[in-house]
Amino acid sequence: MRRVITTGVLAALIFSISGTIGLAQESMKGDWTGKVKETKKGRQLWLTIRIDNDEQHRFGNWSSDMPLQDFKGLDANANGPVQFNLSREAGSIVFDGIFKDGNGVGEFRFTPNAAFLGSMRALGYDNIPTEKQFSMTMHDVSTAYINELKGAGYDNLELDKLISMRLFQVDAAFINSMRELGYDKIPADKLVAMRVHHVNEDFIRDVESMGFKNLPIDKLLAMRIHRIDKDFVAKAKAMGFDLTLDQLMTMRIHRVDEDFVKSVRELGYGDVPFEKLVQMRIHRVNAGFVKEMDEAGYSRLPVDKLIQLRIHQIDSKFVQQMKDAGMNNLTVDELIRLRIHGIDGNEIRRMRQK
Repeated sequence: MRRVITTGVLAALIFSISGTIGLAQESMKGDWTGKVKETKKGRQLWLTIRIDNDEQHRFGNWSSDMPLQDFKGLDANANGPVQFNLSREAGSIVFDGIFKDGNGVGEFRFTPNAAFLGSMRALGYDNIPTEKQFSMTMHDVSTAYINELKGAGYDNLELDKLISMRLFQVDAAFINSMRELGYDKIPADKLVAMRVHHVNEDFIRDVESMGFKNLPIDKLLAMRIHRIDKDFVAKAKAMGFDLTLDQLMTMRIHRVDEDFVKSVRELGYGDVPFEKLVQMRIHRVNAGFVKEMDEAGYSRLPVDKLIQLRIHQIDSKFVQQMKDAGMNNLTVDELIRLRIHGIDGNEIRRMRQK
């Protein structure tokens, strides 16, 4: 399934429907649109659902791509009226509408399975709202899946966590594969995050081959988020850097890349330590700024001085203001002291007029 995931929208992806809390176990209805797509996983139906709550004038939206074979009775090549359904242990959804050229639109009705509530009650889950049962139907959260997680050491999970774990394919096989690599008793939220960011057995073995062994889950996730992989590490080494993992992340975050390092070296700064390069990036000490200060009469300044100039917002315009006020040949330190004390060209002229 293709999804763009951030921490702030995870709850939406597990389908928390606004305004439907407190409804009795009854059917739900709404509208749907669908589009058949050819993917590496086979034919998928990109389905968007709008749920109506006429009594409270509220609705919720849900979108996902699902295997076409999950829907019984759907002819993706149909050009006309269609009726198909999605049947799970938690309930069934009947879709009515029209399909043409792989695109469909229509209405649906969800009917919860009352027997499922009894099975869930036996597992310790009481008073499941209709919208949660709908979500469990869409994502196929079954009693078998819940028992599978229980057997893997994850019992009494909240419904939302069960749904998100199912959505992102956190199963016993994945849990056991992590356990074999030394990662045991991973919190449910971390398991979901690992699936979201593709922190799997192959990635962990790649990380170990880079020399980073026994990393905490948070570090593995950070590596994925910041795209720290073999190619990136190789590029850093090719630039002459043998960096720690935290430094590699800093390198990625502040874009200390090949082009930037090359531009700095072409200006004659060939042995700048990594941390100084990061400070240069943070404070925008780039080729343009170095050339600007060179033209203002400040050539071949040390990197530390260039950084201080940027920190105190001293550029060629400020230098020219000082010259126009009769302050020529000021050193970098003198420029900085003037700036710190809030003295500019206008202030100098006022002082001379007194």
